[in-house]
Amino acid sequence: MKGGLLLGGGLLLEGFVVEPRMVEIVETSVRINNLPAGLQGFRICQITDVHHGGAISLEYIKKVVEEANRLAPDLVVLTGDYIDTDKKYMAPAIKALSGLKARYGTVAILGNHDYIHGRGYAEDVFASHAIPLLRNSHMYVEANGAALCVAGVADLLEDAPDAKEALKGADPSIPRLLLSHHPDYAERLPAGERVDLVLSGHTHGGQVRLPFGLAPVVPSNYGQKYSGGLVALSRPTQVYVSRGIGVSLIPVRFNCPPELTLIKLAA
Repeated sequence: MKGGLLLGGGLLLEGFVVEPRMVEIVETSVRINNLPAGLQGFRICQITDVHHGGAISLEYIKKVVEEANRLAPDLVVLTGDYIDTDKKYMAPAIKALSGLKARYGTVAILGNHDYIHGRGYAEDVFASHAIPLLRNSHMYVEANGAALCVAGVADLLEDAPDAKEALKGADPSIPRLLLSHHPDYAERLPAGERVDLVLSGHTHGGQVRLPFGLAPVVPSNYGQKYSGGLVALSRPTQVYVSRGIGVSLIPVRFNCPPELTLIKLAA
């Protein structure tokens, strides 16, 4: 009996206190067709699902920023859900994230939680920190004589994501990166539209994973497919789903630590 109580207490400590703050740096190489030589080895740091609030402190976010800066990325992408349940946490969270340092800057999109608690307010906060916020739009990153198109779509649950609009006027010969908070939108990409890599979050890896990586609950219509990691679609598009750095609903992680992602582009 005593041993069972100790084991149960240890598991609770692990799931609610220890693991939610044990950020794992995940480095992944992603091959892009016809990648220009100037983008070979281009380093993209993805931070998603911060969920600043009662369970995720500002000090924790600042430590994640420090870790990200140590990775010396070329570009940082923020893929949504900066707050959990109250918009008062938005300004402090974005101020902390404005400390991110990358050779070609930081670009962001919003997630469903950001919409629920005030899209307009979130947009104003990002503007005050001069962080480009994409909503069915795109921008270019020029690196070593080559260009990368970075597009971002509106949230799937709270708005109308439109990749065709986001990529309107973009040169189809240039590699394209699409930021979409919800990975399920990758299943709805318009036919014939070049999208080399989609970066998403939202699913948190399920937050709890059984042995062998099975997540009992994944907030996606495609189940385990988008629980985390790199997914190849039937079309020439890949999707990377980060587990994110925060927690939501139940502040627990078990066998599913928070993730700071570093993606390296390769030919």
